[in-house]
Amino acid sequence: MIRRRRVMQAGVAVAAAVSAPAFGQQSGQPIRLVVPYGPGGSTDTAGRLLAERMSTDLGKSVIVENKPGGGTMVGMQAVANARPDGTTLLLTTTTAALLPAFDVPLPVDPQKALTAVAQFADIPVFLGVRTSHPAKTLAEFTAWLKAQPATVPYGTSSSGGLPHLWGELLNLKLGRKLEHIPYKAAAEALRDVVAGHVPAFVDVTTPVDQQVRAGTMRGLIVGAPKRVAAVPDVPTAAELGMPDLEAAVYFGVTAPAGTPAEIIATYNAAINAALKVDAVRERLQSLGYIPTGGPAQAYTERLASETVRWRKVIKEAGIQPPA
Repeated sequence: MIRRRRVMQAGVAVAAAVSAPAFGQQSGQPIRLVVPYGPGGSTDTAGRLLAERMSTDLGKSVIVENKPGGGTMVGMQAVANARPDGTTLLLTTTTAALLPAFDVPLPVDPQKALTAVAQFADIPVFLGVRTSHPAKTLAEFTAWLKAQPATVPYGTSSSGGLPHLWGELLNLKLGRKLEHIPYKAAAEALRDVVAGHVPAFVDVTTPVDQQVRAGTMRGLIVGAPKRVAAVPDVPTAAELGMPDLEAAVYFGVTAPAGTPAEIIATYNAAINAALKVDAVRERLQSLGYIPTGGPAQAYTERLASETVRWRKVIKEAGIQPPA
């Protein structure tokens, strides 16, 4: 009964937010939710889950359209160039904040060409080592690093992504004792760490949590303000007295710049309502996401502040733009 009541309340909230002027003559058109990744991954799954719930609440078809490529830039361009009439949305990732931080020419500036609608989930970053590594804590890992005669490699899934930037932020704090090794995929990096070829690994908590539960990987720190359900035994940045290491790959929805405010408000209400539905929250959490939500303005501010934050790290660490 409680779950049914929550679902009904969410539907009422969305219905109240939708008004005829918000959709105008587009009321019969489906809404495209562009996902800038290929089908089948966790981001695509999360996008389809969100689209399905929004379709139900809005009484309009929300169709996922995959547009991978260019480090999410292909999808960004497609939405930035779409008509700002409420029929096109983008599942937006951290790259909307990171790409502008490199201060290189971009086909579109995501923070100027897109309008924030709502955040919907976070996945915190994570530093881990294989379980046979002598360091059982971050303090022990730091001491071990200092005892090494040369820099120590750490793996990530790519160059220029949040795990890489966070790894270099940690590296700055540890006296530049780490050397970044980019892989083509997180699974490749993880395999080499578990095999002992690379001492450390930085990525988000999913799917590395599977290795932690299997006992092949030990987490030393997770960049979150409180314990993460996927890796409950791994201490947080806040617990370790390093709140400046809090960081997450975060996901939201944006629309083309110029989309009317009433449409943004309608979609923001729909996304926040979806995140209150137990089945949606539970499914997101099973994928490793931490549901968030919030007003559109909060998402706008987060994108802008994260660009400033990581631009400073990029300059201080001398990180090159991703190829």
